[in-house]
Amino acid sequence: MRSFLDKDALVVDLEHKTNTQFWTGVGFSLLSLGILGCAAARNWTKWKEWRQRRQSQQASNAASSIADSQIEAEDEDVGEVPDGQLCVICLMRRRRSAFIPCGHLVCCHLCCISIEQSTLPKCPVCRQEIRTAMRIYDS
Repeated sequence: MRSFLDKDALVVDLEHKTNTQFWTGVGFSLLSLGILGCAAARNWTKWKEWRQRRQSQQASNAASSIADSQIEAEDEDVGEVPDGQLCVICLMRRRRSAFIPCGHLVCCHLCCISIEQSTLPKCPVCRQEIRTAMRIYDS
């Protein structure tokens, strides 16, 4: 009789341990799925940001190449530029771009584009952060 009770106790203990291991496995599986989901979501957002940056960079490169060809064609007609109207950065072309919000008219369009594409664009005169630049046409 004693061996039968011991066997029943062993079966109950084994069932308890098996049940505990099963639910522990389920818990760890859910935890790993949550971590994997977070990592996938983070990588997805990083990829979308990278794709958006790349598309905007390609668009700005295409626009700047078109603008560069137009500017070079315009600048060829200019000829001699007076000293007071020279770009303060390259000292070769006529000043054509004003920075917003400070309003300084200090550089040519090509130099303006290179300043705008920098990580922290600042006016070369007053070092104020610029939001954008405006092309100025002489009459």
